[in-house]
Amino acid sequence: MAEIGIKELKATASAVIDEVEGGAAYVVTKRGRPAAVLLPVEEAEDLVLANADEYVRMRRLDRTAYAKGRTTNLKDLG
Repeated sequence: MAEIGIKELKATASAVIDEVEGGAAYVVTKRGRPAAVLLPVEEAEDLVLANADEYVRMRRLDRTAYAKGRTTNLKDLG
């Protein structure tokens, strides 16, 4: 992931947004330290969904069930 300083971003925002829209991603730095991330909407949606409370809860329950040996054979699902 490329880095871009906040001053550079301010000066080239339109071009950077065009690049992000095309699939690029940037870490925005402020005084040399990471401050934000610019991602294409599709990637941001996946990230938000993956960390939504409901899905986090479901993953934890499934991991617990797996650890206890409660699994389903894929052949049984079809």
